[in-house]
Parts: sequence; structure tokens; C-alpha cells
Amino acid sequence: MVRQSWGKRLSSLRVGQKIGLGYTLALGIAVCGTIAGFGVGDHYQQETQERKQHARNEVELLHRLQSRVLQARTHQQQLIPLAQYPEKFQDEYAHLLKHKAEIQEIWAELKVFVAKSPTLQAGVHQARILAFLQTYDRVPQLYSQELERRVERIRSLDLASPTDVEQAQALMLEFTNSDLALEFDGISDDLVGLIDQAYQELEVATRSDRQASEFAEKVVVASIGLSVAIAILLALLTSRAIAQPIQALTRVARRTTEESNFELQATVEQDDEIGTLANAFNQLIRAVQQLLQQQKTANEQLENYSQTLESQVEVRTQELSDKNTQLQQLLEKLQRTQVQMVQSEKMSALGQMVAGVAHEINNPVNFIHGNLNHVQEYAHNLLGLVQLYQNYYPDPAPEIQAEAEDIDMEFIQADLPKILDSMKLGTDRIRQIVLSLRNFSRMDEADFKAVDLHEGIDSTLLILQHRLKDKPERPAIQVIRDYGNLPLIECYPGQINQAFMNILANAIDALEEVNVKRTYQEIKENPNQITIRTAMIDSKWVKIAISDNGMGMPESVQKRLFDPFFTTKSVGKGTGMGLPISYQIVTEKHGGKLDCFSIPGQGTEFVLQIPFQQQKRDAV
Repeated sequence: MVRQSWGKRLSSLRVGQKIGLGYTLALGIAVCGTIAGFGVGDHYQQETQERKQHARNEVELLHRLQSRVLQARTHQQQLIPLAQYPEKFQDEYAHLLKHKAEIQEIWAELKVFVAKSPTLQAGVHQARILAFLQTYDRVPQLYSQELERRVERIRSLDLASPTDVEQAQALMLEFTNSDLALEFDGISDDLVGLIDQAYQELEVATRSDRQASEFAEKVVVASIGLSVAIAILLALLTSRAIAQPIQALTRVARRTTEESNFELQATVEQDDEIGTLANAFNQLIRAVQQLLQQQKTANEQLENYSQTLESQVEVRTQELSDKNTQLQQLLEKLQRTQVQMVQSEKMSALGQMVAGVAHEINNPVNFIHGNLNHVQEYAHNLLGLVQLYQNYYPDPAPEIQAEAEDIDMEFIQADLPKILDSMKLGTDRIRQIVLSLRNFSRMDEADFKAVDLHEGIDSTLLILQHRLKDKPERPAIQVIRDYGNLPLIECYPGQINQAFMNILANAIDALEEVNVKRTYQEIKENPNQITIRTAMIDSKWVKIAISDNGMGMPESVQKRLFDPFFTTKSVGKGTGMGLPISYQIVTEKHGGKLDCFSIPGQGTEFVLQIPFQQQKRDAV
């Protein structure tokens, strides 16, 4: 009975009302399911975000504490050689007091942070931090008190007297090697493990955040799937209520057309749009009989019109064909633009990463490099002092003589300056590498700028050094620089470096392809070479030629070299966009020329020609 009642109510509705009812139910279920899915996902994501933020704050606190502890320890050790310079000694001690106050402040912050940690974050790591705080709770205070006591004793001495200076240095040296100082160093050692665990917690929180996002997506997808299923069911029910009368009307219409029986009439069962349609159809059938006669006359007229229509159709077909060709060209252009945008974003991300890494490396290296000068000075002073003692006291006490033999004092005197010199050379090398990375990225130069192209080429070669150096299967690739005397060139430095990178990388790929069929000895006898020549063409243009002694390429490949997506490399090793993008950078962005000259079996040469000065335009 309930089903019949619902059937009557449904049949009494208008077609628009039936369709609207079905859409309303399906949309309501979809909206409710989606809102529920987003609500659940947002709840889990909020929890994981809190865990991530807590882990980040913990890492930041532990890093700050470790940094201040190391700085305090470093300044304390600097007090030993500065005892003979009262003003420098006081300045160094002032820095130490500042770091002491920062350590106390951070220590208090860490206690509050651990105390306020939510239950969600509690675990073995929090227990370790609590144990760490309890273990070293009084160590910083005792360390500073003992240091202050010794500093007061040093202040009471006459530092103008060498004997008092030695006594002051002995006091500080004894404190440096004391158990309390070693326990203070233990703070930094334990912080290393705590920081590693904090990073692990941050990684776990990040994975949980991704899992929460995936869970939310699954809930939304499931709700949408359920909504689709219900919508299909409602569509079937609605279509049945609408389609059955239409099918009956369709059957009558088919019989009328197939049998040419214009006596048939459609049955009118519903008082809605379909019933109105059935009445109109019946009237139409009656009118058809009258129109058949008129149709004969119209057919004769249509025969005349058909000739004209065919010619119009041909013209229109040709127009459509032309439009399709234009659309295909636009589609190809869009694809090229998309790949270029992706490549540009990749290079932008690479530049940001390189600049960031260079900046992060530069700070500690500058700190080490700057302090090496002081260390060298102190070491030379100490070694000179030891030499004076040996000159004026050639027969030391037996204990001193034994200790000197145990530590091999002569070897230390000879080797320590060499070690410090090698350390300084190492830091100089790191600073040069960092400078090359920053020169290559050029992320801060979005407009034209006058730059040294040789510097950009050298930076690019340094980036590719891992591919140029010798390997077990081949010797190092020789790079021959034949640089001319070039002025500063106006260009987009980052984009020009990108073009150099693409061309040099292709040259290395070509050489490695040749090496596949050669042994190590054969490569050594006929080494791989990349030659870079720069010169001025005239007063307005400069030329950069990059050549290799690889296998070269046939003319058919050269003709398509700058076509987008064309590559001769295997799948996964090339996109076919490196050289087209380089061509666009040189020709469109800098108004220059890029040509390729290659002879099979003899190698390939790319020639870039760029004007010295250009009109400024919007940076890409």
C-alpha cells in the first residue's frame, strides 16, 4: 500500500518536479557525505599539525641550547690564551656571560615546554628530555659559578707579570680539563641524541599528517561514491516514471512512420507534460496527412536547393578542416609551453635549493675560517714559547722529558703548522665551492645584469664536476678553457647558466655514449675532451663555442635538434626540452643566436652568440 501511495504521488508530479526531486536527494547526500569527510579529515589533520609544530619547537629549542653551550665552552677556552691581554680577556668574558644568561633562559624555556607538552606527545623521548634536565639541572650554574670564582682570582693577579699570567692560564687550563667542565661538555653530547630523536618525531608527525590527508581523501571519495550510487538509483526510479509513458508514445510514433498508418492514436494516461505531448502528437498525426501532399511540392523545391547546399557544405567542411589544423598547432604550442614552465619551475627550485645550501654552508665555514687565523697565531706563539723553553732549559726535568717523548714533541712542532695550513686550504676550497654555487643559482637577479660569462661557465663546470672527474670505468674528462678577453655582458645570469648547463650536460652524455664501446686504456690513449672557447666577434657581439670529441650526429638529427620533445636518448634519460629551452633563452630572451655544427665520428660544436648590451625587458 505504501508503495502504491508513493507511486501515485510520483506520477502526479510534473516532469520538472520529478527531476528536481532526484537531483535534490542526490546533491543532499553528496554534500552531507563530503562535509562529513572533510570534518573527519580536518580533525585528524589538526592533531597531526599540532604534533608537527610541537616537534619543530622542540628541535629549535634543543638546537639553540646546544649552540649556546658550544659557544660558551669556546669562549671559556679562548680565555686561556687571552689572559695576557686584560682588555681582550674582559671582552671574551663578557661574551661568555651573555651566553651563560642565554643558556639559563633556554633551559627555563625547555622546562616549561616539556611541562606543557600534551599527553599526545608524551613518550620515551619526553622521558629522556626530563632525565636530561634532571641530570644536568645544576651543571650550568655550577659551571658558571666556578668559572666566575676563577676569573675573580685572575683579576686579583698582576697580569703584567709573566708569572701571574702563567698562573692565570694554569687556572683556566685546569678548569678546562676539570670534571665539571667535562660534565658541561656532556650537555652538548647528550643534546646530539635528543636532537636526532626530535627529528625522528618530526618525521613521524609528517608521515601522520600525510596519512591523515589520505584518510580524509578516502572518506570524501567514499561519500562521493555512495552519493553517485544513490543518484543512479534515484535516476533509475525517476527515469522509469518518466520513460514508460514516453516509450509508449515512441512505439506509436515508430509504427506510424514504419507502416505509414496515420490512423493510430497515442493513449493519454497522465495529466502532465507527457500527456500534453501525447495530445499534441495525436494532433500532429492528423496534420501529417494534410502535409503529405504539400511535401511532394516541397521535395521538388528541395532538389533544387540541394545542389546549392552541397557546395556550401564543402566550403564549410574546408573551413572546419582549417580550424582543426589551427587548434592542433595551438595544442602543440600549449604542450611546449607547459613543459617549459615545468622546466623553469625545476630550475627555479634548483636555484633556491643551491642558494640555500650555499648560505647554510657559508656561515659555519666563515666561522671556522676566521678562527683558524687566531688558532695559527696561538699555535705559533705556543710553539715559539716551547722553543724558548728548550733553548734556555736544554736539560728539563725527567718527568718533562718523559712527557715530551711520549707525545713526540718534535713531531708536533713540525706537523702542527702543516695541519693548520691544510685546514686553511680546505676552508678556502669550501668557500670557493660555495661562491661557485651562489654564482650559478643567481636567484636574486631577475632582470638584466652585466656579468662575467667566464664566471658562469666555471660555476656550471663546478656543478658538473661529479660527472667530469675520473671514474673506475674511464679517466677524467678533460676540459680545455680557451677564454678570450671579454667585457661584462648584459643578460639574465640564471638563464644563461641554464643554457650552459644543458649544452655541457649533452656534451658529457655524448662522450659517455662513445665510452660504452671503449676500454679504459683506449679512452686513456684518446681522452675525452670538452673545449670551451670565448671571443669577441665585433664591438657588439660575443661568441661562446662549446665542442666535444664524441661521435657527432647525422644531418637528419641536426635538423630536429631544437624541436621540442625530440631526443635520441633512451626512455627516462631525456625529455627533449633541454636544447629547445636553451635555444629560446639565447634567441628570444637575449636576442642572440644558437647554432650546432657536427660531423659524424668527429664531434659536435655549439656556438652561442650574444650581444653585449640589450634593451631591458620583463624577466621570465
